Amino acid sequence: MNKINFEDVFNLMQESFPETEYRTYENQKKLLQDQRYEIIEFRDDAKNLIAFIAVWNFETFCFIEHLAVSSKCRGMGIGSKIMKDFIAKSNSKIILEIEIPSDEISKKRFKFYEKLGFKMNHSEYTQPPLREGAAAVKLNILSYPEKLSIKEFENIQNKLYSDVYKQII
Repeated sequence: MNKINFEDVFNLMQESFPETEYRTYENQKKLLQDQRYEIIEFRDDAKNLIAFIAVWNFETFCFIEHLAVSSKCRGMGIGSKIMKDFIAKSNSKIILEIEIPSDEISKKRFKFYEKLGFKMNHSEYTQPPLREGAAAVKLNILSYPEKLSIKEFENIQNKLYSDVYKQII
């Protein structure tokens, strides 16, 4: 695994997501000790962090926990390129969580993933809180390249709950 600059990644995480969608600094950094978790950085020619993708690699699927592009670089196709490259290199199902498309921003985010070939799974899913005192969040699970069967959905949900959110639940 490449050595990352966690400070830069965490700063971009704070810039890109509401506080309820990422762990505290200490808990987020602790994930780097898990060999299944990796953060892939993307930097410009001046070595500034412009984007990152945080992924959990499991036997039968990978779970994208975060994808963030610097506000200075949004709208330039960087997120699409990162995802297309990631999809091309992946040999397993790709899973991610997304807020229920209800406002303009969340609908735009869903369209972004839909254009990449992700499918909406219509089973109920609740993300456990990522911080003490935070509430659980109702989300949708997107999958690539196809929708999940009920059994696959349940297996993936159980794996996320037991391995990704174990520190919290």
